[in-house]
Amino acid sequence: MTPITLPSTLDRPPPARSRRRYGWLLAGLCGLWMVEGRLLSRAVYPGHGGGHHAHLVVWCAGLLVAVCVLPWAQLAVRAVAAVVVSWSATGYLLAVGAHVPVWGLTESAALLVLLALVAWRTPVRAAVPLGIALSAGVLAAPVRDADALSTTVVAYSLVVAGVAALGLCLRYRDAERARAVAAAREAERLELAGELHDFVSHHVAAMTLLAKATGSLARDERIAASLRDIEEAGGEAMTTARRLLRVLQQDEAHREPLPGLDRIAELVDDFSRTSPGAPRVSLHVDPRFDAGLAPELAASVHRIVTEALANVAKHSPGASAVDVALRDAGPRLFVSVRDNGRTPPHARRTPEDSGGLGLVGLTERADAIGGSLTAGPVPGGGWEVLAVLPVQH
Repeated sequence: MTPITLPSTLDRPPPARSRRRYGWLLAGLCGLWMVEGRLLSRAVYPGHGGGHHAHLVVWCAGLLVAVCVLPWAQLAVRAVAAVVVSWSATGYLLAVGAHVPVWGLTESAALLVLLALVAWRTPVRAAVPLGIALSAGVLAAPVRDADALSTTVVAYSLVVAGVAALGLCLRYRDAERARAVAAAREAERLELAGELHDFVSHHVAAMTLLAKATGSLARDERIAASLRDIEEAGGEAMTTARRLLRVLQQDEAHREPLPGLDRIAELVDDFSRTSPGAPRVSLHVDPRFDAGLAPELAASVHRIVTEALANVAKHSPGASAVDVALRDAGPRLFVSVRDNGRTPPHARRTPEDSGGLGLVGLTERADAIGGSLTAGPVPGGGWEVLAVLPVQH
């Protein structure tokens, strides 16, 4: 299964899953480059004896700029190299007065690809000058032809504007996704802070009462004084915890009591009644699973099952069977929610592109208590959310 990860930063090298896309892109550029070479070899230059020389310059420039699309260096470095090659070829052709009827189709296409990538992934400080230079390089291609129409330049300008807008839209989408993931993680941290107060306050209050009762029975004044100090420290700890919790959750709605394992069966029944298609839901609970389980761990198990069932309803509406299993394996607890529906569309994409934020929050929760969470397709079809949590009694 695929581990849940956060979106990576901009200007990252393409991972293995993107190599196929790069392969198709490069194949298209290579095909265009070969077609362009054929067209250049057939072009006729009346009155120009250096036409074939100009052909060679345009053809080589197209190849070199296309190579800059390959991820052999950082995107900014490759964009600079492409700009240098393109403007060198343009400057040379204009200086010698050699106008070519084919304006560098491969070169322009590769520059447009780099423009989209720069607008998408490069930091803003570098994206602005690089974007301007790449756009100017594309617009300069028709100028190499003395017979170029003004409408051609306008058409090139519209294409450049559209490609730049596409890159900016992708940048905005990634930024929104990153903010949504950060918000989901922050919300989960606030929830964990509230649970920390709920559970710790019980133990600290019991410790304080025990110290007070024992101090009233102690005959040794030194022991009684130490127990009073413990009582005062416990009271201060509770006061500080409440104060910090109010600061963390000053904008949060009032929290409801945390559910535990006793409500998982009710949760499964509600899902079976209300989910589309009424799938068969089975619940398997290890008899040892609820034996003195820490309350914060029980609340986390309930939250994981809730979110996993919500994912089934959202991404696998055609599932006919859902299996929920809670198993105790000594030092670890296994929480599994598996369905037999069609693999959701984001199973073949990265978790950050899947659109859901529930698994991001669950991963944050599992990490906070020393566990792990994975989600992905399983052999034979279907989808499974599996959490491995440390035993806390």
